[in-house]
Amino acid sequence: MVETRVHPQIFERFPRFRRGIVFVRSMDNTGVSEKLESLLKEAVTDAAGSPVDLKADPRAAAWNDVYRELGVNPNKFPPAHLALLKRVQKTVTNLPFINKAVAVMNDNSIRGVLPVGGDDLAGAGETLELRFAKGGEAFVPLSDPDKTENPDPEEVIYVVAESSEVMCRRWNWRNGYVTRITEETRSMVMNIDGMGEDVEDHTLAMRDRVARMLEQYCDAETETALLTPSEPSHSFDT
Repeated sequence: MVETRVHPQIFERFPRFRRGIVFVRSMDNTGVSEKLESLLKEAVTDAAGSPVDLKADPRAAAWNDVYRELGVNPNKFPPAHLALLKRVQKTVTNLPFINKAVAVMNDNSIRGVLPVGGDDLAGAGETLELRFAKGGEAFVPLSDPDKTENPDPEEVIYVVAESSEVMCRRWNWRNGYVTRITEETRSMVMNIDGMGEDVEDHTLAMRDRVARMLEQYCDAETETALLTPSEPSHSFDT
């Protein structure tokens, strides 16, 4: 059994936040899908041709405002999906095809203008929680697996409750190395985070698109949920 949850303090502070969940079992993440690779290139081309105003667009502004309310400068520590959009909107950039699940994450982050991230359950634990940091938790950056750092106290982190292993810092700024998605990943939890206008409908639409793509391109078995102030947790049978 795996429980994924949002701490009540997060919803108290940000009642319009919604977290879509896609729980994935029996995934085949090996190899390359030409169709999926083509879709990702299309998303990048469309983003460069019709760029989103990363300051004024309501979907982007909502996350920038959240970061500022938390005392985080979004220009210095941009949400990962906005950093990705900034990168691909400058010129038509060919994003590297890391693996199929990561391609699904990138495609939906670009098209939906919202954070989509996932973690390998083999490197995680039984309770995955979005909460405020105490400051003593451990984070190994994806970009530097030989380094261990601690989040700032009161920073929003996504963490394994049993081990205090941080999977993502500053809500959705930087992913960790321990629970990274690789070709060997077979089970994972993918988060689709919505904030701002029409939040629930948009989050659900992108969550379901993610699930369909994982089923189609990774032969995955998926189960979905939506975390809200009235339903802040959900358990999945592994």
